[in-house]
Amino acid sequence: MPRETFTRRGWLAVLAGGVTAGCGGRSDAGRDTTATTTPPPTTTRATPTETATRAAATAGDGEMAAVDESFEQGPGTCALAADPIPDGTWPMVHRDPAGTNASPTANGPTGFPLNERWTMSAVDAQVTFPVADENFVYLVAADPDSDPSVPTAAVLCHDPRRNGEIQWRYKIDAMPIGPPVAAAGLVYVPFGPRDDARVLAIDRTNGELRNTYDLPGRFVGELGTAGTSLVMPSEDAYRVVDARTGEHCWSFTPNQVRDSDRRDRKIRAAAVGDGVAYIGTGYPDGEPTTEIGHLYAVDPSVPGMRWHVPMSGPVGRIAVADGVVVATTGDGVAGFAPRSGEELWTATSDASVRPATLAVSDGVAVYGTRRTLHGLDVSSGEERWSLPFGVRGDVIFVGDVLYAVGRSDPTSQRILLAAVDAASGQLRWQQEIYDPIVDVMAANGYLYSITTDGRLFAFTSI
Repeated sequence: MPRETFTRRGWLAVLAGGVTAGCGGRSDAGRDTTATTTPPPTTTRATPTETATRAAATAGDGEMAAVDESFEQGPGTCALAADPIPDGTWPMVHRDPAGTNASPTANGPTGFPLNERWTMSAVDAQVTFPVADENFVYLVAADPDSDPSVPTAAVLCHDPRRNGEIQWRYKIDAMPIGPPVAAAGLVYVPFGPRDDARVLAIDRTNGELRNTYDLPGRFVGELGTAGTSLVMPSEDAYRVVDARTGEHCWSFTPNQVRDSDRRDRKIRAAAVGDGVAYIGTGYPDGEPTTEIGHLYAVDPSVPGMRWHVPMSGPVGRIAVADGVVVATTGDGVAGFAPRSGEELWTATSDASVRPATLAVSDGVAVYGTRRTLHGLDVSSGEERWSLPFGVRGDVIFVGDVLYAVGRSDPTSQRILLAAVDAASGQLRWQQEIYDPIVDVMAANGYLYSITTDGRLFAFTSI
């Protein structure tokens, strides 16, 4: 298979190379290529919590936001309405502002078996989750062994049509602290340290720096865009700036909500649906385990908090689809009405839910534990199927196919890449993999995967 491989010395040369060519042009550096059944979750229905009812009744006219001072209006004006995501692209970490992890059939392969078409390998480097527009793939690679006082990283643009050939790279003496976002002709990339982060806006056509935005607070790790808004969440504030200028539009600070406990109001997840931001909190990673979390609906048109509901644990992931806000916690999944915050259903898991695992498409919400994949009906929370497959990273939809990386037997060391029928939960294909794959995404007709040792794989159907 075609591979673009860099030794340690070669990889450092790539990082030091600066900008070499525009995306769509050719790069001399790029020419190095060669071409059982498990117990179902417990599902219950509930009426709106007292907190949600009170919030819905008081926050609709902005009264609660004014009292709690949790919402801050900035001088900028930007829309939180998400534009349609073009087929074949994966512009941000969960593909869309709603956090669905779902893409159409055109995005990637759906015929099996899969075949490795090309590989980019930066030996022993750390790489971020890749994102893609209609033509190219973007990710950040960093040298983990560089001098801490002078870290070395590069934003890379790959052309999948040329076996992953590098089109340009932008070097920076800082470490990435999250994956990039491709929007409005730019690639936005967060760099650290986390307590003093900044976001670089890089021109997608030629790799030139266009703007730099400061990010107050401790960065959570996932940028996002929705319409003209660039979302830059920190642990303490959900901050929205104008993606075109970087001007502050508004922010929401959970710690400023009345009667809040600062320890369990650290932002952990967020998603956008119909102009409303849904924000999940809990204790930060590394803090003592707690059974407390919170979910907020913040509407900048009110402006302020529409509703708030307490959760049974720190919120892990949020997705908005099919008229339901789906949120995971440590012990299960819950669905809420977007307008009122009414709890529509809860599903208690048979094991601890991996916080990073959630995908929602065509009425099915899939989440995973270290033992099982579960497919739920989004409208009712009832289980449609379960599969003995313990996930390692996130799961994604490509049309009616769900992709996951993990183990079919938790006692086995065999790591599998699996394709599952989304409607029935039937296994369509799986292959043992010998590389430490941690995440997958689909774009440009390929299934892309990244590994812990610095590789980017591109798979297609044979």
